[in-house]
Amino acid sequence: MLSQIIVEDIVKKQIQDKLSSYFLLERENINLHLNKTTFLTNEKIWFKGYVLNRKTHQPFYNTTNVFALLYDEKGNKVFEKLLFANNGTFTGKFELTEKLHSGYYYIQVYTNWMNNFIENESTIQKINIINPTEGALIENSSPDLETLELKLNPEGGNLIKGFSNIVGVKLSDCFGKTSNNAEVEIQNNNGDILQTIKLNQFGFGKFEIVPSNNLVKTVCFINDKKIESFLTTASDTGFSLEINSFTFPDKTIFKIKTNSETISILENKPVYLVVNQDDKNSVIPLKLNSQNLEQVLSILNENLFEGINTIRIIDSNLNQWCERNIYVYPNKNKAISILLNSKKNGKIKMVGYSEYANANISISILPEETKAQEIEDNLFYTATINPYINETLNEVKYYFTEPSRKQFYELDLALLNQRKPKYEWKNIISNPPKSNYSFDIGLTIKGTVNQELKDKDAYKVRLYSIMDLILVLSDINEKNEYKFENIAVSDSTVVDLSLLKSPELNTVSSNFVTQVINRNKPFTKAFSIPYSDCKKTQNYNYSTLFDLPKFNGDIINLKDVVVKSKPKKVLVNENKFGNSNLRGYKIEENNTSNLLLFIEQNGFNVNRTSTGDVLITSRQISSIFGARPTPEVFIDDRVLPFSFAELDLMDMSEIDEIYINANAIVPTSRNKQGIIKIYRRKNFTTKSIIKSVPFLIKEGFESNSSFKNNDYESFASKGFENFGIVDWCQTILTDEKGDFLFEFQDANLKNYKIIIQGFTIEGELINKEFKFTID
Repeated sequence: MLSQIIVEDIVKKQIQDKLSSYFLLERENINLHLNKTTFLTNEKIWFKGYVLNRKTHQPFYNTTNVFALLYDEKGNKVFEKLLFANNGTFTGKFELTEKLHSGYYYIQVYTNWMNNFIENESTIQKINIINPTEGALIENSSPDLETLELKLNPEGGNLIKGFSNIVGVKLSDCFGKTSNNAEVEIQNNNGDILQTIKLNQFGFGKFEIVPSNNLVKTVCFINDKKIESFLTTASDTGFSLEINSFTFPDKTIFKIKTNSETISILENKPVYLVVNQDDKNSVIPLKLNSQNLEQVLSILNENLFEGINTIRIIDSNLNQWCERNIYVYPNKNKAISILLNSKKNGKIKMVGYSEYANANISISILPEETKAQEIEDNLFYTATINPYINETLNEVKYYFTEPSRKQFYELDLALLNQRKPKYEWKNIISNPPKSNYSFDIGLTIKGTVNQELKDKDAYKVRLYSIMDLILVLSDINEKNEYKFENIAVSDSTVVDLSLLKSPELNTVSSNFVTQVINRNKPFTKAFSIPYSDCKKTQNYNYSTLFDLPKFNGDIINLKDVVVKSKPKKVLVNENKFGNSNLRGYKIEENNTSNLLLFIEQNGFNVNRTSTGDVLITSRQISSIFGARPTPEVFIDDRVLPFSFAELDLMDMSEIDEIYINANAIVPTSRNKQGIIKIYRRKNFTTKSIIKSVPFLIKEGFESNSSFKNNDYESFASKGFENFGIVDWCQTILTDEKGDFLFEFQDANLKNYKIIIQGFTIEGELINKEFKFTID
C-alpha cells in the first residue's frame, strides 16, 4: 500500500499538470489608454494599447495583428480596424461621424489567437459619445427598483452545516447600479432580526452565520420597497473557505473548515488547497481528519502571486469542493513626478522623474475639472483583475488610489461576491485549449502564377514595396502557388509582384492571381456588453443644457504645390558636391539596354543579395576592414535611402537623362562614395511588356498617425473645460534612469489633469494621475 506522502505527491503532480496543460498556450492581455472617454461626434477617439504576456507579465513582443472594433450599445459594429503592434504596444484612432447618436459605445480589441480559448480574453472599454444635436446622455444614478435584488454568495460557493459560514451580500439592479450604504437585516422565519449589516457604496457586504434547518432571509428597504432574499439550504457535506487578505500587509490567512460527514465520505483521503494564477500554482496538502475539522494557514504574500489568485479545495479524485478569488496588491509603489520645464511659443514643456527605467508611456492632458474622463480606464485593473473575473467591477479607480486597508477589504468584498468563476475547474481538468487558430504576425499574401512553368524550381516570385521598404522572394510549389508571410503594410498599399528566373533572377513577364488570406479574422464569441443579460431596456434622458466645446468652421488647407516645369538637371560641368563633376548621358527613347548593366559599366559593382535585392558598391575600399561604400542614388531628385531594388524595375527606355560619377565624394558619415542621378521621361508610357504586376492590399494595417487636436474656437469656455482635450502624447519613452520629457499645447489654463499610463520592458505597470497647476 502506498504511503500517505507518496499519494499526496502523486495527486499534487496531477493537479499541477492539469493547470500547466490548461494554461500552456500563452495568453495576451490587452490594455487600452484613451485620450479621454467622452467624445463629440466631430472628434477622433485616440488610444494606445499595451499588450502583456500573462505568463511572464512582460510586454508581449510577438503580438502584431490587433483588431479594434467600435460597437454601439445594441451591439451593432460601427468601425473595424487592423492595428500593428510592435514591442508590445500599438496606437490607433476612430474618426467619428455626425451620424452617430448620443449614447454609450464600446471599443473591443482582440487577436485571432484569443479564439483558441473557451473564455473571452478580449478587452472591452466603455466610452460615451455626444451628438451635439441630440445632447449629452444623462444616466440616472439611482437603481431600477423593478430589478433591484439581493444576491447571497456564500464564501467559496457553498453553505455547509455544522459550523459558521461567511455569506457575501450584493445589492444591485440588473444594470449593476446599487443604493449607497443600504442596510440589510438578517431575519429568521418569524421575522426576528438576527443581525443588521451595512453595505458599502458599491452595494457589497457580508455576514457570518451557522446554518440550520430554520429558514433565514435577508431584507432591505429601498424607497419604501421591500427587497428580500432567502438563504439557500445548507449542504450536509462540504468545505468552508474563509480568507483574510486585508488585515495584514504581508500575509494572507486561510481558514478551512469541514464536518465529520465530509471526512467520512472522503475516507480520510487528503484534500488540497490549490492556489493558481494562470500556469503558476501552489498545491498544499491539508491536515484535516475526524479529529481535526479546521485548519488555519498563514501564507506570506511573497509566496502568492501579485494580482488575482484563484483559491480552490480539491480532493484526491480531482473534484473541486469550493473556490474563490483574492487579490494581492503589488508591493512596489515606485515614485514618479513631473515638473514644469518651460512655457513659451504656445507650448508647455515638462520634465518627468521616475523610478521606471526604459518605460513606454502615453500621457493625456485635460482640463482639471473635465467631465470627459468620468468613465474610468485603469491599467492596474485591466491588467491584473479584469482578465480573471466574469463580472465587471465599477469605479475601479477607488481600489488603486492610495490604497489602504479599507480598499483592501472592500476589493475583497467585491471578489467574494463574484458569482461565477471565469476559469471553471471542469474545463481545466478535461478540456485544455488547442491551437486551432493561428498566432498571426503580419499579413499573409498568397497567389498563383497564371501561366505554365516547366521548371518551377527555377522561378521565384518577388514582392516589392518602395514605400514600406519590403523586398521578399517566394518559391513556387507544384500547384504554381506562392506565399508571402509576415508582411506588414499599411491600408491601401500597392505592392509590385514580379516573376524571376534563375540563375540571374531576370524578370519574366507574368500574370498573378493574388489575395490576402488572413485579414478577416472575426472574433468567434458574440459581442456582449456588461449586464447584457438584463431583460429590461435601460432608458436614458438627453440634455442640451451642458456646455459643449465649440469648433471653428471648415479649415482651408493649402494645396500641395505642383511643380509643372521639368526638374532642373545637374549639368555636366556642375560641381554640386564640391568634388568631381558628374558625367551626363542623354538616353535615347528606343534604348532597350539594361540600367544595372549601364551602372556597372560606369565604375560600380552591381550584385544581388540572397533575397534578390540589388547591391551597388564602389570598386574602391575606404579601409582595410571596412565594407565597400555605396553610392548616393537619386530618382527625379528623390534619394533612395535604404534599397536599390527600385532600379531593377526600371527600363532604360523610360529614362531621359543619367548623371553619374563613381568617384564623387559624398559629404556624409554613412560610408558613401559615388553619385547616380536618374531623371525619367515626362509622361512616359511603357511600350514594352509590363514585367511587374501591381497588387492593391485593401484593409491593411492602419497607418500610424500623429495626434492632431481639434480646432477649438476657444480654450476659455465652459464647454472646453467640460469635454475638451488639451493634448495627447501617445508615445513617450523614459531613459535608463526613468527620466522623460514631454510637451503639450498651452491652453491658457491654470489647472490641468495629467494622466500617465504605460509599462516598462520588465512589465512593471504605470498608472499615475496628477493635478498640475501652472501659474
